[in-house]
Amino acid sequence: MHTTTPAAMTAAPAPRRPFLYGYRTVTLIGMAIVALLAFGAVACRSLEGGPVRSAAAYRERVAETRRAGERALGDLNPIPTQAGTADEVGSTSCVDDFGFDGAGVTRDEPTYKWELEFPSRAAYNSAVDDLRRTWTARGLKVIDLSAQPRGEPGAGLHGIRTTDEQDIQLSFAPGYFTGRPTIQADGGCIRHETAPEDYDDENDETF
Repeated sequence: MHTTTPAAMTAAPAPRRPFLYGYRTVTLIGMAIVALLAFGAVACRSLEGGPVRSAAAYRERVAETRRAGERALGDLNPIPTQAGTADEVGSTSCVDDFGFDGAGVTRDEPTYKWELEFPSRAAYNSAVDDLRRTWTARGLKVIDLSAQPRGEPGAGLHGIRTTDEQDIQLSFAPGYFTGRPTIQADGGCIRHETAPEDYDDENDETF
């Protein structure tokens, strides 16, 4: 008796894709995700700064930032044996990578720091604890900063930071490079109009 085998039973099995095919696909997808995240991070950094403020409003923000740091400095107890002058700190994160700001608008991050000296590590630690209590009494949230590991500047000394009522970030901790106790006030990234006097130095010609 002759029987006919169904076509489905006689069809050749489908070829199997090699293992590396799937691996390559997953790798490409992963690389695309990483690239998108990196692009998004750069874009967010370029868009930060908020609405464009006037040149006068930016100058006031600079003054507010300095006053906030000076207030933190004045709150220290015990008082440091030596307090340096307010030094402006440059920032490389507050930038416009994609040219969103246009002509007449720039962005800056007003930041000041004061390098201090205390007679002993115990005096510094006491000042940290006292400033923590002062900030907490003002209703500010205080965050502890971990001490640098052994072999690094300021090793073993912890610090604190907070954000005040005007959204200025304040910190009291050993300087990352120097290890010296440092008060720092950061006014944040600000987009602002450029005042004509800001161009004076660029337009002056020397003969």
